[in-house]
Amino acid sequence: MGQDTAGAAARAFRLLNSPALRQPTRNAPAERRTTSTTPAAPLDLGLLDYLNAHVDEVITHTRAAAGEPGPVPRQRADIYDWCEQVIPTTEEDQQLLLRTMLERHRLEHAVRLGDFNAIRKEFCPACGCLGLFWEDAAQRAACSNRRCRTPDGLTQRWTLARLAAQKAGGTEKWRRNAT
Repeated sequence: MGQDTAGAAARAFRLLNSPALRQPTRNAPAERRTTSTTPAAPLDLGLLDYLNAHVDEVITHTRAAAGEPGPVPRQRADIYDWCEQVIPTTEEDQQLLLRTMLERHRLEHAVRLGDFNAIRKEFCPACGCLGLFWEDAAQRAACSNRRCRTPDGLTQRWTLARLAAQKAGGTEKWRRNAT
C-alpha cells in the first residue's frame, strides 16, 4: 500500500498544482475573494489554500512522528515521497497515523480532481462490499448495498478519513466475510 498510496497522492498533487487547474473557475465558489473594485485573482485561491494546507499537514505530522526527519523537499509534490521515506524509521503507531494521512490525501485529491472511481475501489466499512459511491452534497462515500443500512434505515455514509483508516489499518471486513 505504501509506495502506491504516496505515488498516487503525489501524482494527484502535481496535477492539482498544475497551472491549468490553478485558474479560477467561473462557477465554483472561492474560499477567498478579492474586493469588487479590483480585478479577480489570477489563480484559484481556494485551490492554493487547499494545496498549502495539505503540504503543511504532511510536514507537521511527519516531524511529529519522526522528530527530525531531515530537510523538507523544495518541490511541494516531493513531500509525499519524503514522508514515505520517513515512515519505516518511526514507531508502529506513528507509521499507522502517517499511512492513514497519506491514504486520506490520496482520496481527497482524487475527489477534488473528480475521479470518483477511487471511491468505488474502496470497501464499505460496514458490509465489506465494493458498492461505495461519492455523494457530492454530503461530501461522503455512501454504500449502495440495500442491506447496508443504519439502525434508522438510512444509507450508510463514510468520511474519507474513515475509509483511509480502514485501508491503512488493514481491517477490511471483506477478509473476514470472504467465502
